[in-house]
Amino acid sequence: MPAIFMVSLGCAKNLVDSEIFLGETLGDDFELALEPEDADFVIINTCGFLEDARKEGREVIAEFLAMKSGRKKRPLWVAAAGCWAERNPEILARDFPGLDAIWGLRTPSGLAEIIREIMQNPPRPVPAKHAGNRSKPAGNRAKGAETPPPLPQLTASGLGHRDAPRDGGRLVTTLPSFAYLRLSDGCDNRCAYCAIPLIRGPLRSRKPEAVVEEARILADQGVQELVLISQDTTAYGLDLGKDGNGRLAGLLEKLLAAVKVPRLRVLYAHPAHLDAATLDLLRREDRLCRYLDLPIQHVSDRVLAAMNRGYGRRRIMEIVEKLAEVEDFTLRTTSLAGFPGESAADFQEVLAFVAAGHFQHLGAFAYSSESGTPAAGLAGAVDPDLASGRRDEILAAQADVAFQWLNRRVGGTEEVLLDAMDEEDTFIGRSRHEAPDADGIIYIQDWEGKCRVGDYVSACITGRDGYDLLGKITTGKPTSFGKKKGGREKK
Repeated sequence: MPAIFMVSLGCAKNLVDSEIFLGETLGDDFELALEPEDADFVIINTCGFLEDARKEGREVIAEFLAMKSGRKKRPLWVAAAGCWAERNPEILARDFPGLDAIWGLRTPSGLAEIIREIMQNPPRPVPAKHAGNRSKPAGNRAKGAETPPPLPQLTASGLGHRDAPRDGGRLVTTLPSFAYLRLSDGCDNRCAYCAIPLIRGPLRSRKPEAVVEEARILADQGVQELVLISQDTTAYGLDLGKDGNGRLAGLLEKLLAAVKVPRLRVLYAHPAHLDAATLDLLRREDRLCRYLDLPIQHVSDRVLAAMNRGYGRRRIMEIVEKLAEVEDFTLRTTSLAGFPGESAADFQEVLAFVAAGHFQHLGAFAYSSESGTPAAGLAGAVDPDLASGRRDEILAAQADVAFQWLNRRVGGTEEVLLDAMDEEDTFIGRSRHEAPDADGIIYIQDWEGKCRVGDYVSACITGRDGYDLLGKITTGKPTSFGKKKGGREKK
């Protein structure tokens, strides 16, 4: 039976797309390859959000084309899909003529049948220059080099958004303890720097009953934590009419009533759309993690207005101060450095805000100009090296805050979900303060056969290793470590 190997690049939303691709192709005709060496057909689900993501995509595509070229006895077909394939299929076709197919986010109906048809023909040849070259574009072909025939590009009507799960419609590939639950696709925010609306289109919220049904299916599979995601999770339901139950707070209440999963976590909360009802639920519902991913990007009113974020510093402070009233509430954010027109004073404002310790987790990025976005035409470009330096300063300031917070947790007891076990028989887990694939982890040692993956355990935090914590099983109840702000500690 032919085997499919999937490579998923980029964010958790892209991972859900990958899981849908697999769910629609695996079955009677295809099986899943756990290693690329065992694959007959490789799907590379690309990210096209930033140039760094496209660079990674180039490297991965080139790597698999080189593998394809090196196969002597067993043929290999390679396809590119996802966000970059949606945005720039012509670039992929030009630069990687060895690809056997390209499709974007508009998942072709009958994908399994299409793959079977592709495999009826020999794999497309990989030009010699690409067989051993991981990143050089095919557009630089030597004069007179052979030009391969046009690459077939798959098309489909309608967006690749599923309103309700179907049997076999998604193969969850995360660790068995948690799963992502996508509430919507697309975005209406039109932030000046962001290409997501150009790639994924406008906001399209799933119907509440479809989300709840998928959550039930995931709960029946033994998932212990549901991680709610969208491009803007707090915009959920804005396109579903005036029914209050269509907004995020109403959906959260439906999920809490319908499924018994111990933890639900909210990621990608836009400050402009985070309403009082959702904040109230986060404060009082025990099964909702007292954790929020709140991408602020900046705090300078002038820069936020230029970014078209729809809020200012005052709104950020309202949210931060309200959640600071909740014991042990954890906040994550992202910050964008070097946006066009960002002055030294603007940068110092955001640097001081980060150093004040409002956030326990933070990711920072240097601005990348994206064609087709409003920001690409703005004056006042910041030198890329300066932007990268500002990003690094933000990360260094946050490191002091994070290490102080982590050190304060040592000696306390926390409830930890065991996600996996490493090769040294040490459990890898997370408390409610850590989101999967984004934050640090907790290593649980000295467990003495008392637990298994997917269990919740009480763990005494015994030490820190960088951004990770160390712990051991205990019978004690979770304790509070407070939310003291300010001060620096040695790393």
